[in-house]
Amino acid sequence: MEPNDKRITNFLLGVQAVGAVFVGIFLVAYLGGMFMNPSTTVLHYLPAFRITLSVFGIALLVLVIAGVILSISIRKK
Repeated sequence: MEPNDKRITNFLLGVQAVGAVFVGIFLVAYLGGMFMNPSTTVLHYLPAFRITLSVFGIALLVLVIAGVILSISIRKK
């Protein structure tokens, strides 16, 4: 099955969406700790943030690797 421009665009938008969610959760966990006492608290240690960041981080890594493989395969053709 040949990738067309619409499928590639949808794939890249998906990668961007997963990346945006990952960065958003990371920033909430990091900056949210600034408003707690002591001010050096970071919320990454909480299971809710840790599990969510792990899931989206792994998904982002897999999508980036798939994107690299896709670009290499398209370039060879």
